[in-house]
Amino acid sequence: MSKSRSQLIEYLRKIDITDKTVLDVGAGSKEHWARNWVKGEPKEYITCDMQKFEGIDFKIDLNYAYAPETLFVWGNYNYVFCLEVLEHIWNPLCAIRNLSELTKEVLYISTPFINPIHDEVDYLRYTEEWYQKVLPKYGFKNVIIKRRTTDSLLLSTWYQEEGMRMSKIRLKKGEAYKLKDIGYFIIAQK
Repeated sequence: MSKSRSQLIEYLRKIDITDKTVLDVGAGSKEHWARNWVKGEPKEYITCDMQKFEGIDFKIDLNYAYAPETLFVWGNYNYVFCLEVLEHIWNPLCAIRNLSELTKEVLYISTPFINPIHDEVDYLRYTEEWYQKVLPKYGFKNVIIKRRTTDSLLLSTWYQEEGMRMSKIRLKKGEAYKLKDIGYFIIAQK
């Protein structure tokens, strides 16, 4: 298991979904459902994806704007999980808007940052700053970003070999630690 995946699972194991209504977006096959790692028994656990996998409750393509009343037919959930999905979305602002409409309390998002392209529909990588700028615009008042990092010299060695460095501005701000970011886990609260 990759370091990025193990850090994601570590974050998920701290979440208690007892008596919550939960939507797992982009759940894919059962092996990737957040339900495998979180604790507690939910009131309701619904899964959706852009494709119809076995066990998926409904299909939704987050790239397209849905009227709020259409989204409410699917439900309004205490917790919404969107794990390792946004990098596969070509219209992320529309996706965040849809996710906001589906979320009552907390939206959990995870995305890779340093990760090879891993699917034919792998479009984007997001920064911590992107989440901080975008999520509040869609009604999330408290955004907590947890870094998935590596302590490996591999990234810094690669940056050196490629002749890359952080900007002087970022170095002055003490952000060199971001060279170790391999992904993010976001907790966005309404």
